[in-house]
Amino acid sequence: MRVSGQLAVIALLGAAGFGGWYAYQGGYLGNLSAAQQDSPSGARGNRGAGAGPATVEVDTVKTGRIVETREAVGTVRAFESITVTAKVAGVITEIGFEEGQKVKAGDVLIQLDAAERQADIDQAIAEANRAVAQRNEIAIKLERAQALSRTGAGTSAQVEDLTAQMKSLEGAIASAQAQRKAAEARLEDLTLRAPFNGRVGTRSVSLGAYVAPGTRITSLDDLSRIRLDFAVPENLLGRLEPGQPVTAISAAYKSRTFSGKVSTIDPRIDQATRTARLTAEFDNPDEALKPGMFLAVKLEVSSNDEAVVVPEEAIVSEGLRHVVYPVKDNKVERRVVTLGQRQGGKAEVVDGLKAGETIVVLGVQRVRPGAEVIARPLGSGGSEPRQGTPAADRQQPSRSSLNLPHAIGTAQAAER
Repeated sequence: MRVSGQLAVIALLGAAGFGGWYAYQGGYLGNLSAAQQDSPSGARGNRGAGAGPATVEVDTVKTGRIVETREAVGTVRAFESITVTAKVAGVITEIGFEEGQKVKAGDVLIQLDAAERQADIDQAIAEANRAVAQRNEIAIKLERAQALSRTGAGTSAQVEDLTAQMKSLEGAIASAQAQRKAAEARLEDLTLRAPFNGRVGTRSVSLGAYVAPGTRITSLDDLSRIRLDFAVPENLLGRLEPGQPVTAISAAYKSRTFSGKVSTIDPRIDQATRTARLTAEFDNPDEALKPGMFLAVKLEVSSNDEAVVVPEEAIVSEGLRHVVYPVKDNKVERRVVTLGQRQGGKAEVVDGLKAGETIVVLGVQRVRPGAEVIARPLGSGGSEPRQGTPAADRQQPSRSSLNLPHAIGTAQAAER
């Protein structure tokens, strides 16, 4: 049984060997080998050994401005914002604004019934006038008494009595004037005025309504400028300072970018999130930004106007390393570089490359360290197949794309 099995295996191996020899002599393999030997590209082998220099597109390493940014989210609040409330109780006799209207500082918003307060003022004025009249009368009597006292016709007791009356009336005048001022102040409390320029919101009261102290009347927001509150990690604290540029975008205005500057850095760090709170100020002349809006923020932490930058296409990632291929005297060098920020299709090279060097941008997959290349300026189309390359070589399919039965048929037709 074992001998017969071994004989069967030997027979199969012999048949396979004969089939391979036959295919090589008269079939696809023989024709394909001959075609590769006759073809100029056949001598290149799998990796292009012995081929001419590869054509690549190169560019000169330049310097440019690279900005390091940090992203965050923030909430808008008005530059100045208050809730207008009644200071004293009263009945509303006049509403001096329309909802959503812009007002100026000092404009009357609400007027309460002031009849009682005006009566108090009039009474204080009358008391002051009466005291002044009495004082003037006593002043005349005192002057006469002093004149008689100097001639011996009057007594000093009379002078002293009139002098005391004068002082009492002067006190009464001062008291009446103070009452007048207090009444005028209470009268002013009945008039609610805008403390700053801004836009009023919706009102919560109506004409003729009785309001108690603290009752909400409306809101007032200064939207000509806005404040934006956001937070950044505490490890940036040493690199933060007022005046740093901030840009923000809103989902409501997708094609618009708002620019501002950091105005305040909170001296306290949030213990729960380990973040520092920043406030930025933005000009808002058209009042597009409203209090409470959610904005995506970019904080400019630092900038370098002389950063070495290269196109991102020139960077080849090999694990955790980044490689570029400088070209000097038409020969390629492999160099590991350290990258910094990426911005607008450019990558900052912190170490490993200098401005003025030439690097391969397009065609990096066809170069090897030490190999010669044909360098063409970036954008000239130099990475396309070179002129003068045989058409059959440019159109030759890869080994993985060959269809074996179809290829054998082609070889047999050529043989016939």
